[in-house]
Amino acid sequence: MGCVASGRSRLESNEASLKYFLLGAFASGFLLYGIALVYGATGSMHLQEIASHIARGGVAQNPLLLAGIGFLLVGFGFKVSAVPFHMWTPDVYQGAPTVVTGFMAAGPKVAVFVALLRVLGMAFDGARPEWTAIVWVLAALTMVFGNILALVQKDMKRMLAYSAIAHAGYVLVSLVAGAELGGIGTLYYLVVYALTTLGSFGVVALATRESMALAPSAAEPAR
Repeated sequence: MGCVASGRSRLESNEASLKYFLLGAFASGFLLYGIALVYGATGSMHLQEIASHIARGGVAQNPLLLAGIGFLLVGFGFKVSAVPFHMWTPDVYQGAPTVVTGFMAAGPKVAVFVALLRVLGMAFDGARPEWTAIVWVLAALTMVFGNILALVQKDMKRMLAYSAIAHAGYVLVSLVAGAELGGIGTLYYLVVYALTTLGSFGVVALATRESMALAPSAAEPAR
């Protein structure tokens, strides 16, 4: 949050930091509550032991485990900016300094997707029928709304924010596909996405710096 609010003289930066803090705390609460429910249902937080517990007893007769998986998906949905949990992303990306926005769009999002891949692919692989339909819906909504809303944006950083949302939908599709090829495809996509996102925001940062350098100084007397 401190990086988002580094432009303290700008109202947009302060607004972005407040939204990032509040919605980030909200998402973390869902995530931690989901972890607590999964622990209560399985007695372990080790991914392989959770998978073994699901393989022995399934999840259909364990509503506590089902609720835990649901809360985890909501928490991860906020973190990866999946629709309808994407509300914070355009405002935070626009208000934060461009360099910080590039880091947020690449580094943390890739890390969260890797964590989601491990959790769904390792711990909850035996519960795939239960969470596949939910993730499919999230992926479809994220791809459609991310791309459509990106078309009507007038700010470059907001457009890139909706582009990042749409890309989250593509990655969710590969998570649903599962199996070894799905995991490999997810990791390959994340590497390419991180590099291209850093490049995109780097170009925006350079263009912004050039435009500020070319703009006439406010202190310069009018001629």
